[in-house]
Amino acid sequence: MKREEARSVQRSFKKQIGETCQHFSSLQPWMNDTEDFPFLDSALQKQAMDTKKRKNLKKKVEWKKEQQQELMEKSEDPEQSDAKHPASLRQCLGPDCVHPTRPGSKYCSDDCGMKLAADRIYAILPKRIQQWQKSPCIAEEHGKKMLERIHREQQDTHTRLKDIECHFHELEAIIQRGKQQAVCKDEESDKHGRNSVNLQIFCVSCGQPINTQVALHHMEHCFAKYERKSSFMSMYPTRIEGATRLFCDVYDPRSKRYCKRLQVLCPEHSKDSKVPDDEVCGCPLVKNVFEPTGNFCCLPKRLCNHHYCWEKLRRAEVDLERVRMLLKLEELVEQEHKVRTAMKNRAGLLALMLHQTIQHDPHTTDLRSRVDS
Repeated sequence: MKREEARSVQRSFKKQIGETCQHFSSLQPWMNDTEDFPFLDSALQKQAMDTKKRKNLKKKVEWKKEQQQELMEKSEDPEQSDAKHPASLRQCLGPDCVHPTRPGSKYCSDDCGMKLAADRIYAILPKRIQQWQKSPCIAEEHGKKMLERIHREQQDTHTRLKDIECHFHELEAIIQRGKQQAVCKDEESDKHGRNSVNLQIFCVSCGQPINTQVALHHMEHCFAKYERKSSFMSMYPTRIEGATRLFCDVYDPRSKRYCKRLQVLCPEHSKDSKVPDDEVCGCPLVKNVFEPTGNFCCLPKRLCNHHYCWEKLRRAEVDLERVRMLLKLEELVEQEHKVRTAMKNRAGLLALMLHQTIQHDPHTTDLRSRVDS
């Protein structure tokens, strides 16, 4: 019984020592080497060895982290590392230069880089120019043909625009001649207004039924009312040399823009004046639809329903044709600019330095691919 009690006391004592060592690792310097303490049993020796291994493993992990962090810092700041170690700097690539390079550069200064680039151009560019001149460029030929076509179209458009300008002045002269005609006040003109058939049609804009005698007047005013709701504005006024009475160009202070409707058709900024009773219609009469007779309509303008607003419509037709020709000229100028820019860039310094055509057969000058007939 005494032996069993002594063994139980010894076990409890060893258990208390092990728990104390686990909770207070700083109190274990005497357990770093278990061979010096043979009185400990195998369980305590194994526990002490495990604790020592964990400490060593933790130190290795921390050391590896520090090494990785140092490497990352060096890779992020190569200039600082080069500045700390001037012996690691490379020599400048400039011609006849023995100075070290600047941090993050291949040259010690901008002048060395410019000198080296100039030497390379002088050495490579003459050969590339000779190669370019030996073999014809199909794109260059296409560009020349396209420029010729654009020039022909520009000449045709200018000629057409001059003809339209002449037609514009002729129309103004015809309108002035028509206004000088005497008003016809005979019985036929009175019958024209009294004996007309009372029919009704529907307005194409609002859909209301209206009398045929006032249909044109109503449709014109109704269309102008709806046209005012839409806006055709631009930030800049129109500046065309030699162009008269083309766009409205009235400045709107609220939107800070210029109106871009045709001046003769703008319902917002050009209102039709009231027609007096003694004003003649003055519309030039034609036969067979297109052949002018030289005569003019002499009915009062307010009673003539066959030629309602004929001056405004004729002027608008001429102005619209002028605008089309001007837009076509602008498109042709843009096309010419693009073609000329492409031709300049094709044989420019940068293109000749970066691109090269390899001519394998020295006897063949034309490198274009031909389709066998």
